[in-house]
Amino acid sequence: MNRAVYFSILWLVLLIALGPNTNISVFAHTFSGDESASFLTLVEMMKIESQLAEKQLPSNVTVAKEHAEHTTELLTANDTKEISEKNPRLATELNDTLTDFVNAFETESPSESEVKDKVSNISDILSEVVSARIDKEQLNNVTVKAEVVNDLVGESLEHYGSALGMEENGHDENNTSATNATENVNNETAKIVDDADYQSAQAAVSRAIDTYNEIKPNENTNSSELGDSLSSLKSKIDSKSPFDEIDKIVDEKITPLLNDIFKLNLAEEEDHAKEGDHAEGEDHAGEQSNASSDNETH
Repeated sequence: MNRAVYFSILWLVLLIALGPNTNISVFAHTFSGDESASFLTLVEMMKIESQLAEKQLPSNVTVAKEHAEHTTELLTANDTKEISEKNPRLATELNDTLTDFVNAFETESPSESEVKDKVSNISDILSEVVSARIDKEQLNNVTVKAEVVNDLVGESLEHYGSALGMEENGHDENNTSATNATENVNNETAKIVDDADYQSAQAAVSRAIDTYNEIKPNENTNSSELGDSLSSLKSKIDSKSPFDEIDKIVDEKITPLLNDIFKLNLAEEEDHAKEGDHAEGEDHAGEQSNASSDNETH
């Protein structure tokens, strides 16, 4: 009996001692596969924008500053809250690091070496954030990475539309706000009105290709076709093709192939591809998130 009482008291002491830490793990948000993919895409885009800012600084300070500003615009209050649930220090440090990065471009002649160091700092803190926020099994999950490919393609498409001067709801091919793109449908090249967005579109599709190559299933007969379609998308963007041509590759090739190979359940987007219609105000990344919200982690 005395031994039973002893262990009972010991157990209570341990519960009290571990109470605060236990509460954190109990009440912290558990992220689904598509939420993890969306966050990983966010991280990739922040890396892309900071790296582009560094790359453009020697030749075009204005464009470099625009890329730097994109890094802070990407991170929402909700993102910060979710990071803070896992690690409050990292949430604060990430915000401070990004703000410090943008402030570096407020001077008339930003220091290239200083910017380079700050880009490295951003990469380091983002790596810590990913480790804290995303479970290791989801980081290595093929389905999650395939969703990241899809999201990066959506980012590329969105930035390309912005580069052409299209409004956010300009993804609808029948929308009259997409004036600049529709005027160029029959031209060999489209007119770029925002260099920073164009560079972001190029970088996003390149990162999508790199991510796909990491998970490319050689045993699947459609894997090469998807790789070719992603390369075709990149070539179309690099050659400044009309938006509709690029959108068609995504709707008729990339999305269906991602569905077939990785079972991402992108049904809504696939239906749009068949109907040739897009819901107003939605982009590919948003559609993917909604369509795949019920996906299970494999």
